[in-house]
Amino acid sequence: MDNLQEIFPIVDEDGRVTGSATRGECHSGTKMLHPVVHLHVFNSRGDIYLQRRPEWKDIQPGKWDTAVGGHVDYGETADEALRREVYEELGISDFDPVFVDRYVFESQRERELVYVNRTVYDGEIRPSEDELAEGRFWTIHEISEAMGQGVLTPNFENEFRRCFGSELKSDAIRDMERTALFFDIDGTLVSFKTHEIPASTIQALTLAKANGHSVFIATGRPPLIITNIGAIGHLVDGYITINGALLFVDNKVVSCKDIPKQDVQTVVQDAQEKNYGLIVVGEKDVAVLDPHGEVDRIFRGEIAVDNLCKAKPLDVVLTQRILQLTPFITASYERELMQRITCCTSGRWHPAFTDVTAKGADKGEGIRTMAALMGFDLRHTMAFGDGGNDESMLMVAGQGVAMGNALASLKDVADYVTTSVDEDGVMNALRHFRLISE
Repeated sequence: MDNLQEIFPIVDEDGRVTGSATRGECHSGTKMLHPVVHLHVFNSRGDIYLQRRPEWKDIQPGKWDTAVGGHVDYGETADEALRREVYEELGISDFDPVFVDRYVFESQRERELVYVNRTVYDGEIRPSEDELAEGRFWTIHEISEAMGQGVLTPNFENEFRRCFGSELKSDAIRDMERTALFFDIDGTLVSFKTHEIPASTIQALTLAKANGHSVFIATGRPPLIITNIGAIGHLVDGYITINGALLFVDNKVVSCKDIPKQDVQTVVQDAQEKNYGLIVVGEKDVAVLDPHGEVDRIFRGEIAVDNLCKAKPLDVVLTQRILQLTPFITASYERELMQRITCCTSGRWHPAFTDVTAKGADKGEGIRTMAALMGFDLRHTMAFGDGGNDESMLMVAGQGVAMGNALASLKDVADYVTTSVDEDGVMNALRHFRLISE
């Protein structure tokens, strides 16, 4: 049992000592204000260590509480009490406390002046067998589910909301809210080496769906050549294709943005005059100009696109709304060409070509449109990519993830850089953000 004759200082709300009283007197409903110290211990993953109070405690027996909590003894400073309590309860001496707050907590039995501290600690924790019933790290999701269920002490619940609710909100969202996941295909879902989706990625997306998260494709490919994601096709909730020019859900088009006819004519005429490759993507069909075989070599040889043979004649496709033009030109000539088609934007994800769409048609705007359509908050989105045409969606999404094999410029704007597509990049990122478990 606690020593009810232990002497505590009595203080005012500024922490000045005004007298003393026994533990028994302080906990008997007299409401004499006495100081206590708390330390919240986080690990580097953002989980929080809690202790379970022994059944013999006179206050909140058997409930889970702050990692360290203890009274300041008479004649002792708050800092001295904190270090003593942390060592006694957890066996830790090598920690750096950060002061968070000071406030008055009141229950039916007592009033405490609480000094709140936090620390990040990944070392060994040795919970005292005398002071604690047990202890372990909890995820924020676990804490949220336990709130109000009589599992946690009311003091901890109130303090958690008061001191850490705002700071940990983004982590809480990732743990507790459903997240919409947007994936580029080439170099993100599909390996450039094997032309397949790694088994770890298939497993990760399957787990993410099972956890209630949604999966969307965000690709520069038109629907005709989305031929390499069959292994996860049943998991996909919607598609942003042609770099945001064409969006569909359940095979129903929900957004279509075409290039002005004058700009289409400018690019087609330029390709014919300068004799470079060009893919013209219509609303229904695709046409290919390939005077040097470069289009076939790259798309069939490097990217494993096998069905460009289904392309239609140029004059047929030009009767449709044109959603994308893919000229096989250098980056320097791209800048020159774009000055002549001012109603368009360009997204390069391969050194040999770029994708040209109407202004306002990019992957980032595609995510905005899909969010408005599906009714989810942009803060609850996460985008994965590796190329230049992925930059807009990494900037728009709540969390932007660059693959380890991504362009350096994309890594610079990403919130997080994972490993490469061939090194379990998707799985590692979803684990990092705790959308799937280890």
